[in-house]
Amino acid sequence: MKKHYLLASALLFASASSFAQGTELFLSEYIEGAHQSGVSYNGGVSNSTGNERAIEVFNPTTSTVNLNPYSLRRYSNGSTTVTEEERLVRKNGAPNTLNSAAAFVYANGEATLPALLNSANQLGALYQTPGPNTVRTGGIAYFNGNDAMALVRYTGATAGTGTGVIIDIFGVIGQDPGTSWSATDASGTLVTSANQSLIRRPTVSSGVRVNPQPQGTPTNPNPAGYNISTEWESYSTAFPGGVQNPGAQSYARLGEHNDYNGPFGLYGPLKTLEQFNAGISVYPNPASGTATVELTDVKVSTITVINNLGQTIMAKPQGLSTEKVSLDVSNLKAGLYFVQFISADGQTKIYKELVVQ
Repeated sequence: MKKHYLLASALLFASASSFAQGTELFLSEYIEGAHQSGVSYNGGVSNSTGNERAIEVFNPTTSTVNLNPYSLRRYSNGSTTVTEEERLVRKNGAPNTLNSAAAFVYANGEATLPALLNSANQLGALYQTPGPNTVRTGGIAYFNGNDAMALVRYTGATAGTGTGVIIDIFGVIGQDPGTSWSATDASGTLVTSANQSLIRRPTVSSGVRVNPQPQGTPTNPNPAGYNISTEWESYSTAFPGGVQNPGAQSYARLGEHNDYNGPFGLYGPLKTLEQFNAGISVYPNPASGTATVELTDVKVSTITVINNLGQTIMAKPQGLSTEKVSLDVSNLKAGLYFVQFISADGQTKIYKELVVQ
């Protein structure tokens, strides 16, 4: 799917590791079905559209969470900008909340399999058809194995208002890995983002909040690159024993994440992060040659410009509550970078996007 859409900014928070106490929702299951269009897999009731896809969100906190500020995004084919985004909204007017230790299933609007339809709490908009839950062009569940996905929490009362905070990433934003992100785990099982049913490993208790480095290739290895098997495991595949059998792919784990054994924590407020974020501006964006960081009523200890290949530029503010810092980006290649800000007390860390021309 080669598509181009408008530029959209995002904010990444990285104050917790993947194995910390669960204080925020995260992605817990990913379904990229191999079922073929025009073939019936549901007893002849209807033919598949080839869109048997879903993504699941889990609540590892001790609280019931209001879903109104949350959305799902897709970054298609290595795009660094948002391709589609939809709010999380339960179908049929059900209360838009997620209980502690419960899962929320977002499925493709053209899914036909009972295992998907019976588990779905929300059926997504049809591709490029704006719906009532659309933030940016509908159809996030048309993802293929090479599309990065993100779970987003907004600082406003409803997704699309305030600042979008990326709280979990599947894949690598800005990388097109070809067919999929794939790796063999410690047990020798292939874990891949195409034609498999994936579930988050039981110990994972929070999302990936910093965009990973790209997955390496045989001709361009990257030992520090994204390894999908670190946090995800395959529980069903369309190629059992190496034989293609789309009908053999199971979606039986959708709607629950019962093997989660990480710690449950108090639901994390965003207020401190919101205030820190609101006091930091980066402009112009896109930038060419020089970018300016303006700090207003916040104290920052370090500023670091990072891309997903590991290139960095560091700046040391004077520690004043209000100041401007100039960043020389003239030697950086054109592309997407993340500007990391760490507060003077070292307790708060945020990332803002910067596009270098």
